[in-house]
Amino acid sequence: MVANNIMILFNGWASNDFHQGIRRLCTNPLHFKLWFIVSIVFLLTNSSFALIVPLSLTEIHQSNVMPYRWRNHACGGAARSSYCGSYQSKLYSTARMNDDSELSSSKRFYNRNEVEQILIKYGFGSRIIRLSNDSLSNRPIPSEIYENGEWKLCLIVGLKNPSSSSMVASNNDESYRPPLLDVLVMNDDGVVQDKKVVDIGQVTTVWYDFYETYSISSTKSLKDTLQSAYTSSRKSLQRSILPIETAMQNLYNNRIANSSRAPSHQNRHTLTKKQIPKIASQLSNPPHVEDLLRNLIKVGEDRISRMVDSSFASDYLYKEFCSNVGDEGIIRRMVAAKVLTDDAVSGGRFKRRPCQFVLARCTDGNGNHTIHDGLSVQIEQVTLVNGGWVAVDPSVKAGTEGRKFASLAADSVLSRSNQSTNDTNGCIPPRVFTAADERVAHRLECLAMGDVWKEESFMGGSDEKRLELDVREALSRMNLPLTPEGATEALIKIGRWSESQRDTSQRKKGTVEPWPFEVLDAARALARHENDRRDKLAKKCFSTKNKLEDLEGRTNISTLPCVCIDSKRATFRDDSIGIRLRSSTGRKVHKAASKWEILIHIADVSDLYLNEEKANANVNIPREDGLNIQVLREAAARRGQSRYDLPMGPLHLLPPVALEALSLSTNQNKVPNRCVTLWAYIDERNGNLLDAGLERSLISSPLAMSFADATTLLYSGVDEVSNSVTNIKSILTVAERNLSLWSMRHRQVNKAAQQRENRLATREIIASQVNVPGAAERDDGTGGSFKRSRAHRLVDSSLDLYAFALGTLMKRANQPIPRAAGSGADRGGRLGTAPLRRYIDGLAQRQAVSVLCDYGIPLSLNECRDAANAATQASNVIANLRPNKAVSGSLKFWSQRSMHQISALHKLNRHLMSTGGINNQNKVNAISTGRNNEIVIEGVGATARLKGVGNLVGGEKLIVEVTDIDPEKGLLNVRLA
Repeated sequence: MVANNIMILFNGWASNDFHQGIRRLCTNPLHFKLWFIVSIVFLLTNSSFALIVPLSLTEIHQSNVMPYRWRNHACGGAARSSYCGSYQSKLYSTARMNDDSELSSSKRFYNRNEVEQILIKYGFGSRIIRLSNDSLSNRPIPSEIYENGEWKLCLIVGLKNPSSSSMVASNNDESYRPPLLDVLVMNDDGVVQDKKVVDIGQVTTVWYDFYETYSISSTKSLKDTLQSAYTSSRKSLQRSILPIETAMQNLYNNRIANSSRAPSHQNRHTLTKKQIPKIASQLSNPPHVEDLLRNLIKVGEDRISRMVDSSFASDYLYKEFCSNVGDEGIIRRMVAAKVLTDDAVSGGRFKRRPCQFVLARCTDGNGNHTIHDGLSVQIEQVTLVNGGWVAVDPSVKAGTEGRKFASLAADSVLSRSNQSTNDTNGCIPPRVFTAADERVAHRLECLAMGDVWKEESFMGGSDEKRLELDVREALSRMNLPLTPEGATEALIKIGRWSESQRDTSQRKKGTVEPWPFEVLDAARALARHENDRRDKLAKKCFSTKNKLEDLEGRTNISTLPCVCIDSKRATFRDDSIGIRLRSSTGRKVHKAASKWEILIHIADVSDLYLNEEKANANVNIPREDGLNIQVLREAAARRGQSRYDLPMGPLHLLPPVALEALSLSTNQNKVPNRCVTLWAYIDERNGNLLDAGLERSLISSPLAMSFADATTLLYSGVDEVSNSVTNIKSILTVAERNLSLWSMRHRQVNKAAQQRENRLATREIIASQVNVPGAAERDDGTGGSFKRSRAHRLVDSSLDLYAFALGTLMKRANQPIPRAAGSGADRGGRLGTAPLRRYIDGLAQRQAVSVLCDYGIPLSLNECRDAANAATQASNVIANLRPNKAVSGSLKFWSQRSMHQISALHKLNRHLMSTGGINNQNKVNAISTGRNNEIVIEGVGATARLKGVGNLVGGEKLIVEVTDIDPEKGLLNVRLA
């Protein structure tokens, strides 16, 4: 019997047999459960089948709004039963049919629902809603409308015929017009009272789940609740405590990433533009259906993947959970609606997408269901695709950001013209506020320092096209050339850079500084403060009578020599190495292990990242006139990190005058340096780290050495060393012995350390093969100069040990520490080793001394996360690079456009000709660089992409076949031999 009823159910679902089978099944609970399970299985295997709820559920409470998220699933709980019952009684007329004549009279109305089935089939069903005239009169639905460039809240109270009481149209009439909506609009005071008639296109989002979430008994209570929530939402926005910019950027990134994902259901169809005319021609009113589908496909093929609304955006604005108790959920949604509207105007990330009309259900004068057949009809129900805001294409967004940035520059010029005449330096505050503006400013800074203008364009294209779209748009709107000079002028206009007074008598331009005036003033004040502080400490630390309190609570190790090994070009040194007898500390000595502690000193900048709110009794916040630590901290946060690879010079984390004051003073007698010192006790038998700790210290002025000089000293014998550097030779020897043993053991037990070693070894091999001109004279790892001498390995191991030990100590203390993305322990990343170059390292040092040295109040976990996110965002936008795109199918990497690549290709071409020519399928040896499928030809240093393979492991040796080469165009095509 059950089997027969199931067959009746699936074979005759549109006839009376369907309903008879349902009634029989519902009389027996076991039969009903079996039907339910079979229906679910059938639903999962047939995406076009919609599960129909039994008639026994159609008596459950009716809802005036029915989202599709409940309709195609089994009913469970009161909310689902409500939707399913309402859906049955209002959507599917077949569930109310008692005879074949009713089916015949309603057939044309049922065909209208084919449009909805098409939307469901192609993934748009999640936004379909239905408004009923009868229900709206008793339970108005809150909705967002767009009026005069502003969002407003309204209550939809009814449906209205378009322009006249009679709709004379047929199914194929292209002039079909959707119904209108009767609404009550909220005014600026939050009162819902203004009666208006609006069209569907004015409605941005219908709050279809409002009554599902909030229990409101009457229309008056609803109006009072909305008015109260509106007042609270305005106060929330005025307090400016929400991370609006960060939230909107994260939301945009989520939607753009979501739009590129594969469909979430393997059986769901994918809609394309070419399919739309064919699909529409099979339905009634093809023009309307085609227009509807073309509008929806712009929003994202996968379940309207780029669409957001105020409900979705509120989850990004507010991190804490909302229980929807009281008005909090309504307040958050109102705030999100305002933020999305403002972002569409200023942020350029989202574009308004109003509700889309699908179909209307009407009745004639006799109460019969009908469609537009020439009779006088009344709108009973309307089906819509709920609207919202769409994440725009990145190119459109970039153009908007550039135009907005240009408007900021115009505001800055106006602000300067309105300044008082007694303001002599023309100082204006930086006018860069949003993350988008920061990104444009960073790219302009890189352009002003010569980035992307390193070489000529070999394919005859314009250099201007190589700039980011937002940079081009900003400079064009400001009527400035697309050159480094134009970028410099733009940065001066917005106050990001500053220019000293021009010498008009000699017609000379003033000096340009890549900092605002207020940052330069704060940096000079910091330098004065640090110099005075250093002088006071010098008098105390080298005195025979000094107390710990007189030395700021620091350990005085200024009598121990130390050495600072860095590049010959280094200006600001922030790390040094020393050794100390373990017995001098009072800590236990394992004679068989070692008698030495390795000391790794890092310049102390923690005061720069401490504010009064996080200061404890041990912290002494400097309060000199003109010293604004907050300004310097914000400047470091904006820049994120120093950049040394720009053609016209470096862009430092802070102004040079500040970095010089904070860096280690080298090669001077009796000049102390404030440091954060890690001491490590290593077993010289096996390299095991026995003990470690962190202390705030005062060290002597280290001896500065280049990598080459330190390497020479390490190779020198005892008799070859002068008396002046004997101690330094001993320090380097002991440090190298201990650190090399630790590094070897660390790579054996730590997978991340081994992987990092492999990456460095590969990079060294590639650098030796490429042989970029001028690289031999450099030792700082830039410009293809990467090498690892003994001194390089010594410094590298010391900083690795510092990061590893610091992370271990913080973990033991069960305290968080800020880390930049990609620098985690799983990558063997550095931690707190370069506070003069990286903003995140300064924050990490500040957290470390707070936790391990009781200097300040530690940051919370959320504060560490926020700091890491800010540092990561700053690092992500600092590079003025755009995604690699083919230029006429040949030039993809900057190295292939460089003069070195041209020279290497000529050398390779001569080699090929000497061995028989290109037509003889010449094979050459190559090494993978570790960057996707890029390889470098051994012996000549030419780089190319290896066709027909995926990503290659760095350092892998290959034999490739050269298929095409053109040295003048920088063209080299190879394939695996």
